[in-house]
Amino acid sequence: MPEYPAGGQQRPLLLNVLSVDDDEIDRMRLRKICRSAGLQIDFHEAANLQEMRQKLEDEFFDLVFLDHNLGMDTGLDALKILVTHEDQVQAVPIMLTSATSYQIAVEAMRKGCADYIVKEQLTVDALIKSVTSAIERRALYGQLSSSRASEKELKRIFERFMLGCGPEIRVLLSRTLAGLRVIKSQARAGEGADPVHLSDFSALERSCKDMVMFMDDVETVVHDCRLALGTAGARQLQ
Repeated sequence: MPEYPAGGQQRPLLLNVLSVDDDEIDRMRLRKICRSAGLQIDFHEAANLQEMRQKLEDEFFDLVFLDHNLGMDTGLDALKILVTHEDQVQAVPIMLTSATSYQIAVEAMRKGCADYIVKEQLTVDALIKSVTSAIERRALYGQLSSSRASEKELKRIFERFMLGCGPEIRVLLSRTLAGLRVIKSQARAGEGADPVHLSDFSALERSCKDMVMFMDDVETVVHDCRLALGTAGARQLQ
């Protein structure tokens, strides 16, 4: 969270940053550019995956820069370690690639990287743009994930409702509507039918019909959800 000194003036947010790169000079260059960009950082370094794993156990990181070339390993190996670490879910990964590694950058983005920077184009402006867009993209993804989770939970509630209560409610509504029609018919056939009672019966009949329409809508939602899940499963098997 942002820190505020006495007097209420806002200080820049302090970011915990990890650089995973086997080249010490490149790590020093990244640290210098981060500070030249005005980022208030606590900078940590790892030269290989073993050191990276230890750093992930010791600290919570906001930004993790992953060099693609890590000797015998790759930035994709490092990315997998990061995104599967249960204590680093808030960390925003950014891949550093060479100018000829755009295919790797695309693969990294597909596997959970928030952004990438071409090393030969690493400047203050490029870093600011990448960090800003990466954090915004991660925030948007979090909002979408939350929305999708809420939608899935709502559909599960609908399905439980339809499976557990739906059949009985439909039977009760059908019987109620049939009974109301009989009562209204008898009341109209006889003399001295109370207009208030007839109005109440009509309102109850409309409510029952609305409830039937609601049940139909819920059933459609559940059916469409099952079709979507079936289609997704079929695609995964292809």
